[in-house]
Amino acid sequence: MKHAERRRSGRKILTQDFEQLLPAAALAYNLGRADYVEIVCGSLDRLAATFAELNSENQHAKHAGLTEPHTFGSNTNGEIASASLPKADRHIVRSRS
Repeated sequence: MKHAERRRSGRKILTQDFEQLLPAAALAYNLGRADYVEIVCGSLDRLAATFAELNSENQHAKHAGLTEPHTFGSNTNGEIASASLPKADRHIVRSRS
């Protein structure tokens, strides 16, 4: 993914580009890889059924009054946690006041 982005943009350092990238973009990129699809759902024919099952599990948890299933590395807003500050918070931390 980094290689393709470097070819597209011509930039060597991609930190900001990947911080702005939505997690769904990485998923969509990986769905183009046959080995990834095979690991996740067995075959391309089962892709829709696999996502439907995941959606069904989340809907069942919501209706049962349970919280959303927790995924490692994400916060309560569903955003991916990383070692760097979110772009929206940087101006607060870096201000002199």
